[in-house]
Amino acid sequence: MVGIELFGTAASIIVAISLMMKNIKWLRIINGVGAAAFAVYGAAIGSIPVLVLNAFIVAIDLWYLARMRATRDTFGSIAGDPADWTYLDLFLDFYRRDIARYAPDFVLDKGAGWRAEFILRDMLPVALVIFRNAPDGSIEIGLDYAVPSHRDMQSACFYFTKAAERIAKGQELVFVERSATPEHQRYLERVGFVAGGRDSSGKTEYRKTVRG
Repeated sequence: MVGIELFGTAASIIVAISLMMKNIKWLRIINGVGAAAFAVYGAAIGSIPVLVLNAFIVAIDLWYLARMRATRDTFGSIAGDPADWTYLDLFLDFYRRDIARYAPDFVLDKGAGWRAEFILRDMLPVALVIFRNAPDGSIEIGLDYAVPSHRDMQSACFYFTKAAERIAKGQELVFVERSATPEHQRYLERVGFVAGGRDSSGKTEYRKTVRG
């Protein structure tokens, strides 16, 4: 019975972890796994109520995941000059602690030629890219940030395809981003950036080529 109790404890831990997820999709996935484990636990100890309740929770999670998969979000973007964009200041201030996790030394110099573009998902601003033209013709990205509830890569895929093609205007365009944060580096590699050398501050330079 010790093994069964440990299994039940592990199932409860999985459910508890799911409740800490800010991303709804991952909440449903992890919660479903935990509920499925609890259903097995209920069957093992002969508790029909535990089995039925958690089987029902699994069904609910699967239904919502299927609905999320079938629903196509509408993406768009809105760009502007950081110098006179009040909403941008409010956004950066609201998420400043979370932004510092991925870009700890990010400071927006409004007089340095930066542009800002919000990625809209069903008209909600869920991601922000701050960029500028570099002397070599590439696009330097100073900040590439998505809000915690929408980190499923879809906003990034939209930006580095449709939005990037618009910026490229039929030409070959190279995006350059520098990062020393492992989690953000993994994100860059997932969206197709290729790692290069390190600069004097220890950041790794990543490049991605887009053709308009």
